[in-house]
Amino acid sequence: MKQIALAVLLFLGVNTVFAQDDVPMYSSSGKPVRDGKVASRKKTGFDASRIVFGGGFGFGFGNVTNISISPIVGYRVSDRFSAGVGMGYQYLRVKNYSELRDASNNPVYKPLTGSLYSPSVWMRYVLWNNIFAHIEYEHNFITQRQYRNNNSIYMGAIEEVKLKVNAPSLLVGAGIRQPVSDRVSILFQGLYDVLQDKNSPYRGGLTFRFGIVAGF
Repeated sequence: MKQIALAVLLFLGVNTVFAQDDVPMYSSSGKPVRDGKVASRKKTGFDASRIVFGGGFGFGFGNVTNISISPIVGYRVSDRFSAGVGMGYQYLRVKNYSELRDASNNPVYKPLTGSLYSPSVWMRYVLWNNIFAHIEYEHNFITQRQYRNNNSIYMGAIEEVKLKVNAPSLLVGAGIRQPVSDRVSILFQGLYDVLQDKNSPYRGGLTFRFGIVAGF
């Protein structure tokens, strides 16, 4: 009888160990994942299912044309914490930005055009359910082209002026994600640039972003 009791206890102990190893993982939408392959990859350190990728985009047409795209890639280090890098591009054109004068003193309207390149590093931490905090360092390289009168050439001469500046930005804020599948979510964020550099494209107010991402 003692041998039988000892065998039962040993069986229960081994079974408990395996049961603890079978704790379910959770996807970005909060649903349990019971894939044994996922669990085994987690033990080795790198898990391809934790790669985060996606980004945002935007556009606007009219007197002001604005087209932007901002792809990102990163890794979900834990169920709450993710980090990665990004690259943003924005094209801007403002119609009739400058009112100038020709040689006959007639009004001439010229646009302002510009391009913005923004490499970045970012981190996100899930605070509660689908609400997360976001911090991102972004360095903006800005090229602008506009026009002005230069009467030193001749009266009514119009010349093109190119301006290149760069500006650091530290964007801090929060967001909310809306899962659309086990791995894909739509994101909405509100961010504020705490550095407020004079050339920052985010100077003076909040910045709102929409995007879609997989893995977060």
